[in-house]
Amino acid sequence: MDHTPELEQAMDDSYYVIYKGAIQTFHHIARLHETFKPYGTLVLGTMFCDSDNHVAPSLDTAEGFSQRRETLASIYRCMSMAQGLFRNEQLVMAVEPPDICECSLHLALVFSQIALQKTEASESDNRDDLRNPQIQLLSERAKLPGFENDLNQVVGMCKGMLTPSFEGARSVYLQQRYVESLLTRFDFFHDTADLDESIFLLQQFADIPDYQLRDSRVMLCDAICKRFSSCGGVDNLTIAISIIQHFLIAPIWDMEWHNSDDTRLNKGRAFLAAIFRRLPVTQMDQQHGIALLEVYRGMLRLPYRMMKVGLDLHLGLPILVLARGLALEAFEHALIFSSPECAVEMLEKCRDVFWTQTLRLRSSFDGLPPPLAEKLRLVASKLESYVHMMYSTNWEGDNFRWQQELDVLRKTQAEFHSLAADARQLEGYEHFMSDPNPPFSSLAMAAQKGPVVILAAREMSESTDAIIIRSPTSGAEHIVLHGMSLTRLSSISLRLQDLITRSRNGDASYDNTDEISRAGRPAVRAGGEQLFATLWREVVQPVINALGYQKADGRDRPRLWWCPTGQFMCVPLHAAGNYSGDGDCCSDYVVSSYTRSLQALSNARQGLESILTSTPKAMLVAEMNAPNLTPLPNVAKEITVVKSVIPSHAIISLNGESEADHGTRVQDVVEALPQASIVHLACHGTQRDAKSSAIHYASEALESGFCLRDGTLKILHFLRLGMPRAFFAFLSACESAKGDDTQPDESVHMAAAMMFCGFRSVVATMWTMDDLDGPEVAKAIYTELFKGGPFNPDDVPYALDAVVRSMRARRLPPSRWATYVHMGV
Repeated sequence: MDHTPELEQAMDDSYYVIYKGAIQTFHHIARLHETFKPYGTLVLGTMFCDSDNHVAPSLDTAEGFSQRRETLASIYRCMSMAQGLFRNEQLVMAVEPPDICECSLHLALVFSQIALQKTEASESDNRDDLRNPQIQLLSERAKLPGFENDLNQVVGMCKGMLTPSFEGARSVYLQQRYVESLLTRFDFFHDTADLDESIFLLQQFADIPDYQLRDSRVMLCDAICKRFSSCGGVDNLTIAISIIQHFLIAPIWDMEWHNSDDTRLNKGRAFLAAIFRRLPVTQMDQQHGIALLEVYRGMLRLPYRMMKVGLDLHLGLPILVLARGLALEAFEHALIFSSPECAVEMLEKCRDVFWTQTLRLRSSFDGLPPPLAEKLRLVASKLESYVHMMYSTNWEGDNFRWQQELDVLRKTQAEFHSLAADARQLEGYEHFMSDPNPPFSSLAMAAQKGPVVILAAREMSESTDAIIIRSPTSGAEHIVLHGMSLTRLSSISLRLQDLITRSRNGDASYDNTDEISRAGRPAVRAGGEQLFATLWREVVQPVINALGYQKADGRDRPRLWWCPTGQFMCVPLHAAGNYSGDGDCCSDYVVSSYTRSLQALSNARQGLESILTSTPKAMLVAEMNAPNLTPLPNVAKEITVVKSVIPSHAIISLNGESEADHGTRVQDVVEALPQASIVHLACHGTQRDAKSSAIHYASEALESGFCLRDGTLKILHFLRLGMPRAFFAFLSACESAKGDDTQPDESVHMAAAMMFCGFRSVVATMWTMDDLDGPEVAKAIYTELFKGGPFNPDDVPYALDAVVRSMRARRLPPSRWATYVHMGV
């Protein structure tokens, strides 16, 4: 490139035009909306702190050209980031000059090339330093339409920088970059020679257990999967599956993926997706299907490594988003290539990881050598306290103390995991605090009181799989429901949510102004009958027929536990039925309960007998007038009804409880909860999920809770409580068992939290409930529960079913009574 004064002046003018335009855009972004302010502050205050009086470096030296190149490259990166973050924000797009982003990249390459020319050939180290950004910029520009041939220059430059011998970290880096350039060029031009050269170079070092070569192993998996995707062939498929299993997923590499298992899982799933695009699972032979099943077994370990025991509370749910759908993928695969029993094992392994890992800090550690067990108990208790303290404390303005406490947390986490590693050295404890792996025979114990039905809509076909476990010894029975595809199920779920949302916003057909919900919104009124009929016809009725059940009344009907997955967690299976005339419905045949997993149901039954025969203690929590929410006049009536049934000596008195307004403080409830075997909460409830926050953060679910006088009794509060006496909780509030479709494998709602802290039986709501219905439902359940003698777990679901049938008999719309669900024993 000839460097003339005219060219230099043109370059200088272009530089300032781009720079000023970019700074103006960043200022606009920062002013537009509260959400963008941190972004604008970060860019303008850190990367372009001299933006208002910027003086560009001189063009007399190579260093000046390099500095301008770096400024332009920063502008390109920030502009690209803004486009990605705010691509749906019309306000941002309206103020962004359309060509600044690409122009900054083109000009940066010009400055980079001149800086390279101005550097003497003898200055080899400096030239290499200048080649690196040149390669990065060319790689970026190659992504733009019409600039694909830049990749040839990138490959040539990367190859020219290779060292003769493979020694040292720099040599590893240069080879990886060269291979990366070859793989990128293959993606554009599909020349398999690029793949062959990449595979040849990478295979030489794949077996060397060196952390520096971790990325080389990933690239080898990528290259071989690309070869199968491009060329097909049985041999290529065999090698692709084997290479993923042995060089990415295998436990031998766990140490080098320390704290990066989320990336490891993402890579593995992406490689499998590439294989399936070439050859769908349904077209795969048995040999390769079984080999892939082993890959899935290995991948199912990773969520437990991603969310280690004692992980910072705000990180657990967000990191598990990366494993969303993995359990169902493995389940479907096992159904095709193995057995229903194997499919159940794989499904259970990767569900409710959040609850499993959180609960483990409360392990007794019995059976370990006493000195080690005592150390683990002390450190686990300290770790749990610090995890909650760091999450719940407002650290604004106290960064120094935050850093001090964070250091203590990190040391405590390290100490706990060191002790756990010591325990794994002992015979019989090799899997201590690692991923659980219960066999089907253990999981099937969940069916000892009645059948459990697992439902999963397939990603890979237009049908739903139902697994029926009739008893602990019956095995698993697989039936295919051809009438319900995932698309159709998602449509039913969305239509139901739309019905509820419109009702909340006042689009209701009833004009009784007293009918309000316990979410501070109008109650759900009418509609939904067609949705319930579809669920009955296509899902529930075929299951009832397979079980051979006949219509019956009262306790002649057996109990049945639904274990829904994915979108099934958001639909009312218990309410399925044809209600337009004399049609059948689910409750004509069975009394329904739910469980979030087989293991959760089995856990709820452990130690139950001693609790059922102990003296009951009931805590009644009521809030009629939560701040800024619609008053709930029927809460007072509901609590009066419950008190009339429960003996007065069995009721726990709460500090600060007022008979006048039935107000209760959060701290009073938290302090009294461990004493209670029965808890009744009558108030407003709110379920939050990732969609509830501006940044779609998954940990938002932990802010769900019950609205009391002085704040919200949150899921977060329950996570710290141990409740050895807990038996039954009635969550007479809206959305207390609402499913979160953003995290279908993690049941993070208020009912799940109650079961997490020890409750065995829970009545809750899937969506809004009517304030008028609370007293009626509560009276029916507590009258049955306190009829005399030891508690019977069956009393709660049968009583709930009876009162719901009464509401149906009065021809109330299904959307009003179908919200009530029973979970647990």
